[in-house]
Amino acid sequence: MKDILSKCHDFNFSESYAFADKVRKAIFENDYFIEPVGVASDIENQIKKPQKQTILHDYIGCIVESELTFHFRGPAWGYDCVEPIFEYLKTHKIKYLTLSEYIEEQYRDDDTGETVLVTEDLMEKHKVEHALDYLEEHAVTELGKILVKEVFTLLFSDREAMKAFNIKIAEYLGERTERCRYWPKWLERALFCREKGLCAICKADLSSMFHVHGKLAIDHIVPIAMFGVNDPTNLQILCEECNSRKSGNKITTSNAIPVYW
Repeated sequence: MKDILSKCHDFNFSESYAFADKVRKAIFENDYFIEPVGVASDIENQIKKPQKQTILHDYIGCIVESELTFHFRGPAWGYDCVEPIFEYLKTHKIKYLTLSEYIEEQYRDDDTGETVLVTEDLMEKHKVEHALDYLEEHAVTELGKILVKEVFTLLFSDREAMKAFNIKIAEYLGERTERCRYWPKWLERALFCREKGLCAICKADLSSMFHVHGKLAIDHIVPIAMFGVNDPTNLQILCEECNSRKSGNKITTSNAIPVYW
Protein backbone atom coordinates (compact mmCIF):
# COMPACT_ATOMS: atom_id res chain seq x y z
CA MET A 1 0.00 0.00 0.00
CA LYS A 2 2.78 2.44 0.89
CA ASP A 3 4.51 1.66 -2.41
CA ILE A 4 1.36 2.57 -4.35
CA LEU A 5 0.95 5.81 -2.43
CA SER A 6 4.55 6.79 -3.20
CA LYS A 7 3.71 6.66 -6.91
CA CYS A 8 0.68 8.94 -6.56
CA HIS A 9 0.74 12.65 -7.28
CA ASP A 10 -0.93 15.13 -4.95
CA PHE A 11 -2.87 17.34 -7.36
CA ASN A 12 -3.52 21.05 -6.99
CA PHE A 13 -6.62 21.14 -9.11
CA SER A 14 -7.23 24.89 -9.20
CA GLU A 15 -4.13 25.51 -11.32
CA SER A 16 -4.12 22.21 -13.20
CA TYR A 17 -7.72 22.64 -14.39
CA ALA A 18 -7.01 26.21 -15.45
CA PHE A 19 -3.95 25.23 -17.48
CA ALA A 20 -5.71 22.14 -18.87
CA ASP A 21 -8.46 24.43 -20.17
CA LYS A 22 -5.86 26.61 -21.90
CA VAL A 23 -4.27 23.58 -23.58
CA ARG A 24 -7.64 22.14 -24.59
CA LYS A 25 -8.63 25.45 -26.18
CA ALA A 26 -5.30 25.49 -28.00
CA ILE A 27 -6.12 22.06 -29.43
CA PHE A 28 -9.69 22.83 -30.48
CA GLU A 29 -9.68 26.57 -31.10
CA ASN A 30 -6.11 27.30 -32.19
CA ASP A 31 -5.59 29.81 -29.38
CA TYR A 32 -1.84 29.26 -29.80
CA PHE A 33 -0.10 29.04 -33.14
CA ILE A 34 1.86 26.00 -32.04
CA GLU A 35 2.13 22.84 -34.12
CA PRO A 36 2.42 19.70 -31.94
CA VAL A 37 5.06 18.23 -34.24
CA GLY A 38 7.01 21.49 -34.23
CA VAL A 39 7.55 21.41 -30.45
CA ALA A 40 8.02 17.64 -30.07
CA SER A 41 11.26 16.72 -28.30
CA ASP A 42 11.95 13.48 -30.23
CA ILE A 43 9.38 13.30 -33.00
CA GLU A 44 10.96 10.45 -34.97
CA ASN A 45 10.86 8.07 -32.01
CA GLN A 46 7.62 9.43 -30.59
CA ILE A 47 5.64 8.59 -33.73
CA LYS A 48 7.24 5.15 -34.21
CA LYS A 49 6.97 3.67 -30.71
CA PRO A 50 5.09 4.76 -27.56
CA GLN A 51 7.26 6.94 -25.33
CA LYS A 52 6.41 8.05 -21.79
CA GLN A 53 7.39 11.58 -22.87
CA THR A 54 4.56 11.96 -25.36
CA ILE A 55 4.05 14.63 -28.00
CA LEU A 56 1.30 15.99 -25.76
CA HIS A 57 3.75 16.41 -22.86
CA ASP A 58 5.91 18.59 -25.10
CA TYR A 59 2.90 20.55 -26.37
CA ILE A 60 1.64 21.19 -22.84
CA GLY A 61 5.15 22.19 -21.77
CA CYS A 62 5.35 24.80 -24.52
CA ILE A 63 2.00 26.36 -23.56
CA VAL A 64 2.72 26.26 -19.82
CA GLU A 65 6.10 27.93 -20.38
CA SER A 66 4.46 30.60 -22.53
CA GLU A 67 1.85 31.30 -19.83
CA LEU A 68 4.38 31.42 -17.01
CA THR A 69 6.83 33.56 -18.97
CA PHE A 70 4.09 36.10 -19.62
CA HIS A 71 4.18 36.99 -15.91
CA PHE A 72 7.79 38.05 -16.40
CA ARG A 73 7.84 39.43 -19.93
CA GLY A 74 4.38 40.84 -20.50
CA PRO A 75 3.66 44.42 -21.65
CA ALA A 76 3.81 47.14 -18.98
CA TRP A 77 5.68 44.73 -16.74
CA GLY A 78 6.07 45.47 -13.05
CA TYR A 79 7.19 43.40 -10.10
CA ASP A 80 3.58 42.97 -9.01
CA CYS A 81 3.00 40.97 -12.22
CA VAL A 82 4.79 38.00 -10.63
CA GLU A 83 2.39 37.85 -7.65
CA PRO A 84 0.42 34.90 -9.14
CA ILE A 85 3.70 32.99 -9.44
CA PHE A 86 4.24 33.22 -5.69
CA GLU A 87 0.82 31.66 -5.15
CA TYR A 88 1.54 28.89 -7.67
CA LEU A 89 4.82 28.06 -5.95
CA LYS A 90 3.16 28.08 -2.55
CA THR A 91 0.27 25.77 -3.48
CA HIS A 92 2.66 23.35 -5.17
CA LYS A 93 5.02 23.42 -2.17
CA ILE A 94 8.00 24.54 -4.23
CA LYS A 95 10.70 26.22 -2.19
CA TYR A 96 12.11 29.49 -3.48
CA LEU A 97 13.99 32.53 -2.22
CA THR A 98 11.83 35.52 -1.42
CA LEU A 99 13.12 38.91 -2.46
CA SER A 100 14.58 39.51 1.02
CA GLU A 101 16.21 36.06 1.12
CA TYR A 102 17.58 36.53 -2.39
CA ILE A 103 19.20 39.84 -1.40
CA GLU A 104 20.68 38.28 1.72
CA GLU A 105 22.22 35.50 -0.37
CA GLN A 106 23.66 37.98 -2.86
CA TYR A 107 25.43 39.91 -0.10
CA ARG A 108 26.36 36.99 2.15
CA ASP A 109 30.06 36.67 3.03
CA ASP A 110 31.27 33.19 2.07
CA ASP A 111 33.70 33.02 4.98
CA THR A 112 31.70 34.50 7.86
CA GLY A 113 28.17 33.89 6.64
CA GLU A 114 27.24 37.44 7.54
CA THR A 115 24.98 39.46 5.26
CA VAL A 116 23.37 42.87 4.99
CA LEU A 117 20.28 44.27 6.60
CA VAL A 118 17.65 44.27 3.85
CA THR A 119 16.25 47.77 3.38
CA GLU A 120 13.52 49.18 1.17
CA ASP A 121 16.18 50.70 -1.07
CA LEU A 122 17.90 47.34 -1.54
CA MET A 123 14.59 45.64 -2.30
CA GLU A 124 13.76 48.27 -4.89
CA LYS A 125 17.22 47.92 -6.40
CA HIS A 126 17.04 44.11 -6.74
CA LYS A 127 13.36 43.59 -7.67
CA VAL A 128 13.91 43.17 -11.39
CA GLU A 129 17.00 41.03 -10.89
CA HIS A 130 15.14 38.75 -8.46
CA ALA A 131 12.25 38.31 -10.88
CA LEU A 132 14.07 37.94 -14.19
CA ASP A 133 17.42 36.41 -13.20
CA TYR A 134 16.16 34.03 -10.53
CA LEU A 135 12.42 33.59 -10.18
CA GLU A 136 11.55 33.16 -13.86
CA GLU A 137 13.91 30.24 -14.45
CA HIS A 138 12.93 28.66 -11.13
CA ALA A 139 9.23 28.91 -11.89
CA VAL A 140 9.45 27.70 -15.48
CA THR A 141 11.67 24.76 -14.54
CA GLU A 142 10.24 23.56 -11.23
CA LEU A 143 6.63 24.67 -11.49
CA GLY A 144 6.42 23.92 -15.21
CA LYS A 145 7.48 20.32 -14.66
CA ILE A 146 4.67 19.73 -12.15
CA LEU A 147 2.01 21.50 -14.21
CA VAL A 148 2.85 19.43 -17.30
CA LYS A 149 2.34 16.21 -15.31
CA GLU A 150 -0.97 17.41 -13.88
CA VAL A 151 -2.37 18.76 -17.15
CA PHE A 152 -1.37 15.63 -19.06
CA THR A 153 -3.11 13.42 -16.49
CA LEU A 154 -6.32 15.39 -16.91
CA LEU A 155 -6.29 15.64 -20.70
CA PHE A 156 -5.16 12.08 -21.45
CA SER A 157 -8.59 10.90 -20.26
CA ASP A 158 -10.30 13.22 -22.77
CA ARG A 159 -10.38 11.04 -25.88
CA GLU A 160 -12.14 13.68 -27.98
CA ALA A 161 -9.26 16.06 -27.25
CA MET A 162 -6.80 13.28 -28.05
CA LYS A 163 -8.59 12.72 -31.36
CA ALA A 164 -8.40 16.42 -32.27
CA PHE A 165 -4.77 16.58 -31.17
CA ASN A 166 -3.78 13.60 -33.31
CA ILE A 167 -5.70 14.90 -36.33
CA LYS A 168 -3.43 17.95 -36.09
CA ILE A 169 -0.37 15.69 -35.99
CA ALA A 170 -1.59 13.60 -38.93
CA GLU A 171 -2.35 16.67 -41.06
CA TYR A 172 1.07 18.13 -40.33
CA LEU A 173 2.98 14.90 -41.07
CA GLY A 174 1.00 14.00 -44.21
CA GLU A 175 2.73 10.64 -44.47
CA ARG A 176 2.19 7.14 -43.19
CA THR A 177 3.97 5.94 -40.05
CA GLU A 178 4.93 2.29 -39.68
CA ARG A 179 2.58 0.48 -37.31
CA CYS A 180 4.11 -0.44 -33.96
CA ARG A 181 4.08 -4.23 -33.58
CA TYR A 182 4.72 -4.42 -29.85
CA TRP A 183 2.97 -2.51 -27.08
CA PRO A 184 4.89 -2.08 -23.81
CA LYS A 185 3.19 -3.33 -20.65
CA TRP A 186 3.20 0.13 -19.02
CA LEU A 187 1.15 1.42 -21.93
CA GLU A 188 -1.34 -1.45 -21.82
CA ARG A 189 -1.88 -0.89 -18.08
CA ALA A 190 -2.25 2.87 -18.52
CA LEU A 191 -4.85 2.53 -21.29
CA PHE A 192 -6.75 -0.14 -19.37
CA CYS A 193 -6.92 2.09 -16.29
CA ARG A 194 -7.88 5.14 -18.34
CA GLU A 195 -10.72 3.20 -19.98
CA LYS A 196 -11.71 1.69 -16.59
CA GLY A 197 -11.43 -1.74 -18.15
CA LEU A 198 -14.12 -0.95 -20.72
CA CYS A 199 -14.14 -0.75 -24.50
CA ALA A 200 -13.65 2.91 -25.42
CA ILE A 201 -16.58 2.77 -27.88
CA CYS A 202 -19.28 0.32 -26.75
CA LYS A 203 -18.25 0.10 -23.05
CA ALA A 204 -18.12 -3.70 -23.02
CA ASP A 205 -16.40 -5.02 -19.90
CA LEU A 206 -12.87 -6.14 -20.82
CA SER A 207 -11.67 -6.95 -17.31
CA SER A 208 -12.52 -10.69 -17.48
CA MET A 209 -13.27 -10.43 -13.78
CA PHE A 210 -16.63 -12.18 -14.04
CA HIS A 211 -16.37 -13.83 -17.45
CA VAL A 212 -13.80 -15.11 -19.95
CA HIS A 213 -14.71 -12.88 -22.90
CA GLY A 214 -12.57 -9.86 -22.13
CA LYS A 215 -10.33 -10.01 -25.17
CA LEU A 216 -9.13 -6.51 -25.99
CA ALA A 217 -7.15 -4.74 -28.69
CA ILE A 218 -5.10 -1.56 -28.70
CA ASP A 219 -6.43 0.65 -31.46
CA HIS A 220 -5.24 3.85 -33.18
CA ILE A 221 -7.82 6.62 -32.77
CA VAL A 222 -6.54 8.23 -35.98
CA PRO A 223 -5.77 5.15 -38.11
CA ILE A 224 -2.31 4.54 -39.49
CA ALA A 225 -3.84 4.68 -42.99
CA MET A 226 -4.89 8.27 -42.22
CA PHE A 227 -1.37 9.19 -41.04
CA GLY A 228 -2.03 8.38 -37.38
CA VAL A 229 1.00 7.76 -35.15
CA ASN A 230 1.98 5.38 -32.36
CA ASP A 231 2.07 8.06 -29.66
CA PRO A 232 0.11 6.98 -26.52
CA THR A 233 -2.27 9.91 -27.04
CA ASN A 234 -3.48 8.28 -30.27
CA LEU A 235 -4.29 4.93 -28.68
CA GLN A 236 -7.34 3.41 -27.01
CA ILE A 237 -8.53 -0.07 -26.04
CA LEU A 238 -11.44 -1.68 -27.85
CA CYS A 239 -13.31 -4.95 -27.57
CA GLU A 240 -12.71 -7.50 -30.32
CA GLU A 241 -16.00 -6.70 -32.04
CA CYS A 242 -15.51 -2.89 -32.16
CA ASN A 243 -11.92 -3.32 -33.28
CA SER A 244 -12.86 -5.63 -36.16
CA ARG A 245 -15.72 -3.31 -37.19
CA LYS A 246 -13.59 -0.18 -37.24
CA SER A 247 -12.11 0.48 -40.67
CA GLY A 248 -8.73 1.96 -41.49
CA ASN A 249 -10.28 5.11 -42.95
CA LYS A 250 -12.53 6.11 -40.06
CA ILE A 251 -11.68 8.07 -36.91
CA THR A 252 -13.79 6.71 -34.08
CA THR A 253 -13.69 7.26 -30.34
CA SER A 254 -16.01 8.32 -27.55
CA ASN A 255 -15.97 10.43 -24.41
CA ALA A 256 -18.70 8.31 -22.83
CA ILE A 257 -17.71 7.64 -19.21
CA PRO A 258 -19.65 5.66 -16.59
CA VAL A 259 -21.13 8.04 -14.00
CA TYR A 260 -21.08 7.40 -10.27
CA TRP A 261 -24.88 7.47 -9.81
